[in-house]
Amino acid sequence: MGVLYLLAHSVAASTIDIKAYTEEWPPYNFLNGKQVTGISTDILRAACSNAHLQCEFQLVPWTRAYKTVQETKNTIIYTIARIPTRETQFVWIGPLFPRTTWIYARAEVADKILHMKDLEKFKVGVIRAEASLTDLTEAGVPSSAIRIFNSNTDEMRMLKAGQIDVVVNTEIGMAVNQQQFDIGADKLVKLMKLYDAGSLYFGMNINSDPILIEKLQNAVDKLRREGKIQLIVQQYTKAN
Repeated sequence: MGVLYLLAHSVAASTIDIKAYTEEWPPYNFLNGKQVTGISTDILRAACSNAHLQCEFQLVPWTRAYKTVQETKNTIIYTIARIPTRETQFVWIGPLFPRTTWIYARAEVADKILHMKDLEKFKVGVIRAEASLTDLTEAGVPSSAIRIFNSNTDEMRMLKAGQIDVVVNTEIGMAVNQQQFDIGADKLVKLMKLYDAGSLYFGMNINSDPILIEKLQNAVDKLRREGKIQLIVQQYTKAN
């Protein structure tokens, strides 16, 4: 009986409470070898630890992450922008940090883009199903100008090769991309803000266990109060 109890206890202790799904978006979430890491990953991992929750991390295409979390309780998608069209789709845990995105253009075409409407003449790269696609559409950029990619790597490689002219990112995100993909400061120009409202969050399935939601939100709040979120951000941005 003692052995059976210990085995049952061991299985229970290793049960996954929350499965977290993310995409490749350095420095917020990305693979380092086989380990999912990044600013938001480290925040979520710390929050799970503080809340005594077993959390599993998977990096998949954004559309798969989105669909999985919408259909599966006790799952999380991150790093996700909280925008009006998504408001009722998830339980929002956070905020993590403000969301300000910028239009970046290849230096060769930057002087030809003076206003948002000028983007219709160029090839604008966007990751499939990301909030920036909605932002661009609402800003009046026609679908004929938009080129959709499945991953950040695909988008950055096409930008570096001159196959697209414009991308959208945060300042931190683009700084890391330029370093990672060897895109020199003279090759890219930050032109104008696309979006400057709201924040980035963890999005949890709306049918998730309320106790898990409360534990995780309390843990994130505690990390913020103690200044630990800012410390995690600094670890990834001090070199940029």
